[in-house]
Amino acid sequence: MPRLLCLPGLLCTPDVFAGVLEDADTDSVALALPDSDSFDDIASSLVSSLPDRAVLVGMSMGGYLALEIARRAPDRVAGLVLIGCTAAADSEKAAAQRGKVVAWARREGIEELATSICNSLLGPASRDNAELRASVARMARSQGLDVFARHQAALAGRPDNSASLPAITCPVLVMAGADDTVTPPQVGRDLADRLPRGRFVEIEGAGHLAVIERPAVVAAHLNAFMRHDMKTGAAAQ
Repeated sequence: MPRLLCLPGLLCTPDVFAGVLEDADTDSVALALPDSDSFDDIASSLVSSLPDRAVLVGMSMGGYLALEIARRAPDRVAGLVLIGCTAAADSEKAAAQRGKVVAWARREGIEELATSICNSLLGPASRDNAELRASVARMARSQGLDVFARHQAALAGRPDNSASLPAITCPVLVMAGADDTVTPPQVGRDLADRLPRGRFVEIEGAGHLAVIERPAVVAAHLNAFMRHDMKTGAAAQ
């Protein structure tokens, strides 16, 4: 069975996957994203350390990187699990907004940034959860504003992988929180539909941070993907 390599999102540490991996049936490791303002350099660094035939589990920024890695090194990627992900690049307006957010965060500080993330990225059912909010704040402090700024710049410059989707032929599970306003469920459905072996699952009661909002549900879908989709994929090769 291929190993799971988990790639966290913006301002998240590998701990963001802790609740999911507690219930994962497969050998798994969560990686820290390289610290760079270049999406290309981050992807290249991850590709260079990628074991053969890994299943990449990416949330948000980690999902964008997982898609890019699958495009660059398809023979080394056995499968993909993309959570809160899109193949599209930022629009010019969205890229500029990232810079404005960084400037705001530098003025207001990391605690205000963490509060803003909780209020905008957690789903309504999770926003009053003090434990989740504390977890987001801990990860934000650990990453810091400088890493946040560099990763925002990397995301603003990431490529559009929409045209590459038909060439990604490994099994792919796409998940999105039902209350995700960053990459809404329809974005996830569209992504799965454009992948030759894509499948979509909507996570009820979750926003953009489904891996900490509903970790047991995410883990259950991940385990089902490994038991069924991945085994079917292996038999077809």
